[in-house]
Amino acid sequence: MGNIVFNLLEHLKAKRFVLLGCMLWSVLCVLAQTKTVTGTVTDVNGEPIIGANVLEKGTTNGIITDLDGNFSLKVSPSAVLQITYLGYVSQDVPVAGKETVKVVLKEDNQVIEEVVVVGYGTQKKADLTSAISTLSPKEVLKAPGGIESALQGNIAGVNVSGGKIRIRGTSSITGNTDPLWVVDGVIGGEVPNDDEIESIQVLKDAASAAIYGVRGANGVILVTTKRGTSGAPRISFNTYVGTGTPSKKLKTLNAYEYAVYANELFYNAATPEARADGSWSQNVPANNANPSNPMANTNWWDEYFFNNFYQKYDLSVSGGGELFNYRLGTTYTYDKKYDVDRNNRSQNIYAYIQGTKGRFSYGGRVQLGYTNNHNTASGSLQNILQLPPNEPVYDAANEDINGGYYQTGMGDGLDIPNQVFFIQEDRNHTKSYRGITNVFGEIKLFSWLKFKASYTYSFYTSNYEHFRPRFVLASGGGGGSQDYNLLETTNSGNSREQLEGLFTFDKSFGEHSLSGVLGVASERYSTYSKGFSGRSQEKTDFGVENVFQDNVSASGTKSDESYFSYLARLMYTFRDRYMFTANFRADKSSKFADGNRWGYFPSFSIGWRMSEEPWMKEATGSWLENLKLRATLGWIGSAGGVGNYAYQSVVDVVGYSYSFGPQTDNMGDSSVPAPRPSSIANRDLSWETTRDMGVGFDMTLLQNRLSITFDYYNRSVYDMLLDVQLPSSVGAGSSMVMNVGSMRNWGIELQASWRDKIGNVTYTVAPNFSFYRNKVTSLGSAESLMGGFLDQLGTNVTKTVVGKPVAQFWGFETAGLFQSDEEAMSYVNEQGERLQPNAAAGDLKFVDRNHDGKISEEDKTFIGSSIPSVSVGLNLSAAYKGFDLSMLFQGDLGIDVYNNYKSSLLAGKALHNQLADIKDCFRAEEVTFTTAGGETITLPENRDTSIPRVIQGDPNQNSTRVSDFFVEDASYIRCNNITLGYTFPQPLLTRFGIENLRIYAGIKNPFTITGYSMLDPQVPNGGATLDRGVDGRFYTFVGYYSQREYFAGLQLTF
Repeated sequence: MGNIVFNLLEHLKAKRFVLLGCMLWSVLCVLAQTKTVTGTVTDVNGEPIIGANVLEKGTTNGIITDLDGNFSLKVSPSAVLQITYLGYVSQDVPVAGKETVKVVLKEDNQVIEEVVVVGYGTQKKADLTSAISTLSPKEVLKAPGGIESALQGNIAGVNVSGGKIRIRGTSSITGNTDPLWVVDGVIGGEVPNDDEIESIQVLKDAASAAIYGVRGANGVILVTTKRGTSGAPRISFNTYVGTGTPSKKLKTLNAYEYAVYANELFYNAATPEARADGSWSQNVPANNANPSNPMANTNWWDEYFFNNFYQKYDLSVSGGGELFNYRLGTTYTYDKKYDVDRNNRSQNIYAYIQGTKGRFSYGGRVQLGYTNNHNTASGSLQNILQLPPNEPVYDAANEDINGGYYQTGMGDGLDIPNQVFFIQEDRNHTKSYRGITNVFGEIKLFSWLKFKASYTYSFYTSNYEHFRPRFVLASGGGGGSQDYNLLETTNSGNSREQLEGLFTFDKSFGEHSLSGVLGVASERYSTYSKGFSGRSQEKTDFGVENVFQDNVSASGTKSDESYFSYLARLMYTFRDRYMFTANFRADKSSKFADGNRWGYFPSFSIGWRMSEEPWMKEATGSWLENLKLRATLGWIGSAGGVGNYAYQSVVDVVGYSYSFGPQTDNMGDSSVPAPRPSSIANRDLSWETTRDMGVGFDMTLLQNRLSITFDYYNRSVYDMLLDVQLPSSVGAGSSMVMNVGSMRNWGIELQASWRDKIGNVTYTVAPNFSFYRNKVTSLGSAESLMGGFLDQLGTNVTKTVVGKPVAQFWGFETAGLFQSDEEAMSYVNEQGERLQPNAAAGDLKFVDRNHDGKISEEDKTFIGSSIPSVSVGLNLSAAYKGFDLSMLFQGDLGIDVYNNYKSSLLAGKALHNQLADIKDCFRAEEVTFTTAGGETITLPENRDTSIPRVIQGDPNQNSTRVSDFFVEDASYIRCNNITLGYTFPQPLLTRFGIENLRIYAGIKNPFTITGYSMLDPQVPNGGATLDRGVDGRFYTFVGYYSQREYFAGLQLTF
């Protein structure tokens, strides 16, 4: 064992872990011994039960029975074994003084009483009256990616796209829509390592989330980590390795195809005379004169995307004695991109201790983390895919100019610099440190009443350095040169303090049960940032800041935010079938002015376990185990759209001055800074409030094989925060945030699970289904809100109006392509004037919707929606003789994406490389031309297409007018992961002192069924509601893509 630890540490080369290793070893030397217990599990008929769970109670130490129902397990001398199997009554079997046991399980017609974590406490699942979904930690361990990846497709009403989690749709227009993370009771706590997760609950409605007040409007994700248990030390080692590559590769024109495209571009734009005498070819850049003999055949895709290799190691030890239980561990991860200087390393150590002495319980948690990331600029995906493939990446003649990178556009007049320079040479380093410490003490005042006090402090610091050397990369401008070395540094961080005092009670009176919590909490959150930027003609790499003495600038920010809260929950149960729960939180926030700082958020829910009624049992007892009806009503708040100082006026002195005395050439001689308000205070600013009501039911039937959960919800958001435009007479600022909007969401969620066995095969089929509908009910005085800004076109593509869903795509409707020049010329108004004067065969035909005889902004209409009609998920799993197989599917149906990549990569208007689909562009007739190099090219007639003609300059604005040409159906079904594992038989492992050993391998994103043409139908938007569903919004947009990953891992316990 010592060799295993030593070899691991040697491999990680992490000296800081040596001290922790010594601590772990010392613990191992003093803790108690174990013994091995063997046994058999059968049913009442004496048949062996295969795959029964055998668990040392109070620990995570356990195994499953083999084909003969046998097991062998190392346990503490006084352990109690807990034996469970689906459809049977569980048994607790003490093993003190025993080496062998025989267990007979009886069939169970009752629902297993599972306990789930709720806000500031726990509750029996049978008594839940709100919409809380549980995600098994096993789902997180099936494939790399963490909780975010595991949530996708497993829980109805939870959507994960581009790293953003949304619970029950759109909760705000301008505010933050991310859910609140609560880790071990710490608000905003860092998501733990996958192997340390004990339970995950998602609070989806106000009845469950209102106790988190102003932070609960977007839903709450509760994560509880594992703890140590009494007994001998238990060591776990988990690891996985994997490699990834983009799951989809876009095909662009090769060198020959690009040169043909470039010639057709100019040929189609030429006059009939120029076509006849061949003079048009003189306008084509020389690089394209001989398509069959290119200077290079570069695949720029391969210069942008890189395969990666990642690995992760987790080592932990847990146990306990008379005074306390403990769990200690360390984690190391490494992710490396091939062929580029990008690698990310992180190290983490943690320790949990808890104990009980008489009436007093105590404990604490410490976690420290370190990351060291080396990266380079991502470059622009649109830019690099537009670079001509007949130009090389490197040119030795430019070694002294820019390190040997080719100056793209030297033969084309291209305005795009060589992106590979930035990807390889524009480097940045980031080192960050994070930590959290928590201590608590709890005293049992009475058998039914406890008081707990806890204090948490966390911090994060980051040191960022960015260095870009001088370069000359393009002859056509567009940022293609920099005659200095640039250094930028940023030091930033944050800290959080949280103090809580909670009374909890749990009392039964005959058939009545009463429990709850009453408490107070305070929180303070601070952030800071300090930045430096400078230039140098001498320095050629990272260096000290004082060397970069030209154009020096410095900046800094500091922000504080605080909350003070009262909270309460009351749960009442009568006869285990009638339930009532009430939550309340009062939050005071520093974000608002005095008089508006307090917000009050109550919620109420009721439940009826109908299946427990005697008359119901008599009618359905043979097939129905549980039927519970639920109803909820609550209010929750949000301040995510409010800055920390939005209620105050901000004064700016940059760029404004007063002049005094005589005027001179140097205005600085007679001017002084002029403070000027840049924003107007709104001291009436307050919370966004969501009123949420819902009904649902939970049902288990057919001997617990089938479970169904249904929910209907209706949410109204009012006092919504929106930017209201101010008249210019105000004299400062262009807008002010006000509580003026409102919005409504309603939806349905259905989740089911079928668990059964066929012979020796146990299997689970768990589908889920959800949809939601959204409607904006008020925008205050504003007629509309625009979003989805396209920087290269200077226009917006989403519009939000009252009576419609939020952020619908807004643009021109088209009626296909003009099939002939005559059709284009005959598209006229009543006066005989052409509606599209520059249109010809192969151009888009824009619809004159208002029939005013011209194509104008008034003809725009709603052309699509990024809100899916339906979201679906399917989790499949099976087990056979130690083997386990799982597959996870998810998808959105009836969803649109605005594909702005087409405006540049399928534009057919300039000397930029295009997607290979451009070869399918419209041609009214066969085209034959001869290039300047003497090659004759013939291109076929093509009318059966939706892609407009190729022509220099795009006179009809096919690519620059926002239209439904860019809106695509992005419905998809994706296989998220497939994992195959094998758990070695217990008798074999016992010989080597091993408790459990599982190996597994799998694939993430093996396939996606979709008609969307770009990289990924799950389009990210940075969290901005008004920008949702717009792909390739910025010209320099890096792009989002899902990886196809192959991974393998090992889980070992001894």
